[in-house]
Amino acid sequence: MRVLFLGELFVLSLLFPVVFRIFSKKRDKVDTNVIFSLFALIAAVLLLLSNGISLSVIAVVVPCIFVFVFNLRSLGRYFQRLRIDTYTAGSIISCIFGIIFVALGAFVLLRFYPVTTFKHLNSPECQSVEILKENKTGSFSDGFSEITSLLQPVSAVFYQFSPFSVSINQTDTSNFPVILFLPDVYTSINENRLTIESIARKNNVVLCADFYSKDGAYIDSLQQVSHKSEQKTTQQMIVVSHIILNSRIFRSFILQTSKFRADAQNIALDNSLKTKWKQIKIKEISSLIDYAKQTGFYSRISLIVADGEAAVAATDFLAQNNEDIPVFALNESIPGYISGMGNIAVNQPMLYNIVAKIKSDGWIQSQQIALRAEKAKAVDVVHTENSIH
Repeated sequence: MRVLFLGELFVLSLLFPVVFRIFSKKRDKVDTNVIFSLFALIAAVLLLLSNGISLSVIAVVVPCIFVFVFNLRSLGRYFQRLRIDTYTAGSIISCIFGIIFVALGAFVLLRFYPVTTFKHLNSPECQSVEILKENKTGSFSDGFSEITSLLQPVSAVFYQFSPFSVSINQTDTSNFPVILFLPDVYTSINENRLTIESIARKNNVVLCADFYSKDGAYIDSLQQVSHKSEQKTTQQMIVVSHIILNSRIFRSFILQTSKFRADAQNIALDNSLKTKWKQIKIKEISSLIDYAKQTGFYSRISLIVADGEAAVAATDFLAQNNEDIPVFALNESIPGYISGMGNIAVNQPMLYNIVAKIKSDGWIQSQQIALRAEKAKAVDVVHTENSIH
């Protein structure tokens, strides 16, 4: 999350020449500084697309939109190369409000920056981890395959996490145990990276994946996760809901918001929705194991680490297939950990400070998980290609 934090600061810094330009003396010149509002908006959109919605991203995007919208006329004058002698009262007021928005955004970032990752940078446990990423298209019903056309959507993203020393041929990966990581519905792999990397640093290869196929959509409609009665929807609205609500940009934010609101109101998760999510997670485990077979890792699977309710799905799947792979469930038994929410203590420290009943350092949480995972691994790993199907 250090890269995200630095990226957010960079985007806010692009707004400085725009909002503070009213303090510079203009002498019949083109208002060149206003072009940075467009650059900042583009950078904010890229930040949103790459990391999805979170409170810290919102703290950056809102000032960018405000400054851009209220400087559209100035941008028009810039592109026409019109010269100005002084700023109008409206421009001065919009810049003052822009300064306030930028200052508030910067305060949120600096007040709740990912301190847990920064203060442990020099720790011996903070060695680099190699990440291999494969985008695939398809579905759970038809299987996932390599993308051969730009028109094919990315339906699944598979990851391999390994100690960085492996990538420079210092260690032979053929003897490394393989651990499958399964996040809960509320988070993506990116929101669990600190935990996954901590596990990989114990000389493990960690396989995991994000799935976005149509037959694995967590959300059917906003009513489903807002705990309101279902309203009549058209087929077009259902299609739009599947595409937007289940995208990598919105899905985690919507589900997390729904969960925290339900917890605050003591509303239990609907049993039908709980069952649906468990069935989807079972499909995800099956696809992840198929990927392990394709990549030659299957015979060395020694543990499944599953967050929250995903652990129930993993246990049921293994029981159905008569497999004895141990399952390590991530839950509140780890001090300060919020079941199902991944590395929220690091990713969203502001939200974590609000909702956590017992608070602890996110780095320490990940280290405790990695140590417990080592103890939970199967000593003798023997799987045949036909044992799970």
